[in-house]
Amino acid sequence: MRITDDQRTALQNLIELTPNGRALRHEHDNPKRGAELQDLVRTHKELGEERTRASEGVDRLRSAIGETNALIEAQRTQIEKKTAELNDGTGLTSRDLVNLQNEIAGHEDRVSELEESQLEEMERLETAEAELSGVDDRIAEVTTAGKEVQTAVKDRKAELRDLISANEVSAGGAKSSLPQQLVSAFEANVAQGGPGAALLTGPNCQACGQEIGAAVWKAMLGGDLNETYECEECEAVLLRRS
Repeated sequence: MRITDDQRTALQNLIELTPNGRALRHEHDNPKRGAELQDLVRTHKELGEERTRASEGVDRLRSAIGETNALIEAQRTQIEKKTAELNDGTGLTSRDLVNLQNEIAGHEDRVSELEESQLEEMERLETAEAELSGVDDRIAEVTTAGKEVQTAVKDRKAELRDLISANEVSAGGAKSSLPQQLVSAFEANVAQGGPGAALLTGPNCQACGQEIGAAVWKAMLGGDLNETYECEECEAVLLRRS
């Protein structure tokens, strides 16, 4: 099909616009920072799980310290009680007094053991709380980074939508200048995943790579520059480069 000079310009513009539009839509659907955002989401989830474990560890230690403190208080209560009985001494024999002293000493030893254990638990709690705080700091950092990337992706998608719209308007304008038969062939090739049309720079289809026979290529070279062709293999519209 032979086209006019203006139609040739429109077709050349369409050949440029089509892959550009496809690239814009691909980036819109597959953001360049999409993988980075996914990594941050995954890291945030992992840190959330780590925080749960760290928080549970802190809670266990706090509970253990509370239980130990209750045991210490119980021992001290016994010490006070036995000490009062010892100081009163009413009706107590010498053996009773000795036994009370031994009981008091035993309770005091137990208090010392419990206080030592509690001190160790408090040290472990301090370490666990520091680890939990560290996880919280990392979560805050990842959250901030995630918001920044998410905003960047959102803004870029909005920009791409504008570019895609402008591309479609330009492509539509180019198509409106071309014969409907040529446009139908173009769109059919695009629907199959092809470029729609291509400029010939040699005896091969620039859309699919199919070799053009020597006789056909010779005829093309001798034909009108504005003559369009259709690839026998992929049916893309072909136009010889000027």
